[in-house]
Amino acid sequence: MPQQTTQRATDLHVDPSNETIRLGPLAVRFLLTGDDSNGSVAAFEAYVPSGQRLTAPAHSHDHYEETIYGVSGVSREC
Repeated sequence: MPQQTTQRATDLHVDPSNETIRLGPLAVRFLLTGDDSNGSVAAFEAYVPSGQRLTAPAHSHDHYEETIYGVSGVSREC
């Protein structure tokens, strides 16, 4: 009889850069995670279609810094 192996949920590894997270017309893909950088940085790219409003209001974080820059186009507050 062949031996069966059971894979536990803790054995699974998900690579966020292999997935695109879609929030309506917005798309987000992680390029670097905390696991990749010993917890020091995470980087992602986001695609925002022309004319689309971002759902996150102006905000700040107490425990980390956030920097956002655009590669092309113009972002403005509506």
